[in-house]
Amino acid sequence: MNANLTGGLFKLKFKALGTVCEVQFRAASVETAKEFRKSALGWLREFEERWSRFKPTSLLCRINSEAGRSAVEIPESDEEILNLCEYTFQISKGLSDPTSLPLTSLWDRAGKVDEMPSSDEIEEAKNLISWPAVEWGDGRVFLPEKGMALEIGGFGKEYAVDRLIGFAKRLGIADCLVDLGRDVAAIGQPPNGPVWVIGIEDAQEEDAAAFRLAVSGKGLATSGNGRRFRMIKGEKFGHIIDPRTGWPARNDLLTASCLADDCLTAGLLSTNACIVGKEKGMEAIERSFGVEGLLQTTSDHVYSSNIHRHVLGS
Repeated sequence: MNANLTGGLFKLKFKALGTVCEVQFRAASVETAKEFRKSALGWLREFEERWSRFKPTSLLCRINSEAGRSAVEIPESDEEILNLCEYTFQISKGLSDPTSLPLTSLWDRAGKVDEMPSSDEIEEAKNLISWPAVEWGDGRVFLPEKGMALEIGGFGKEYAVDRLIGFAKRLGIADCLVDLGRDVAAIGQPPNGPVWVIGIEDAQEEDAAAFRLAVSGKGLATSGNGRRFRMIKGEKFGHIIDPRTGWPARNDLLTASCLADDCLTAGLLSTNACIVGKEKGMEAIERSFGVEGLLQTTSDHVYSSNIHRHVLGS
């Protein structure tokens, strides 16, 4: 993988965290560009190796395999992820629960075999969802019930976006756009304009942009069930699970896009809006300092009070 210089920008294109990624940036020298590339991609590789639930040898899979049996020792550096689990759980008032993997797995299996899960299966999985029950700290983590399992899919990509922006800043890179599977953050500006311009996909028309946002010094995340879903017995069920009910979230909200000071906050609020619906979702966005939102429903669009400052004409 090379850092190619195009139009005054170094560009990195790669696959990580199960998605297509791109980083664009301006650097004072090729040496600085190479150092950023090495730091960013090295950190991403290590992060995925340790915290991906799809890698059997990861620390996360080891923690899950020991559920109900024994605590797993973890390095002090990895406790940052557990602190983020606590943070996201508290900020979302439990809607983002890092122990929700049993429900996700249940509905994933249902989609594969085309069979609705029973109410007993849903209740059994729900009973395993409890971040407050997890014992962690002092270099160890323990899931007290057999069958419990952690996942960080609710914030992993957004956290990674913010970390890469942090690497850029530490190297004196003032102009940078990080896009990890459409979770985005940007600082500075591109060579050909005052701000980075990010398109928001139309929730009802594939490969069409519903909005264009001016982004600089902000993180942008979009969540929704319009493109990612499971088909079970001919019925569409979105990929976002409501841990309160154990069922995929069902309301008229197709996608929620949030702009915040960091991508992690944007991702939390956009996902939570998809669970609670447009009214409560927008209320939470409006209550959050420095956050703006665009919600696409089956019948209309809902805007936060100051989003117009970032929306560009089509």
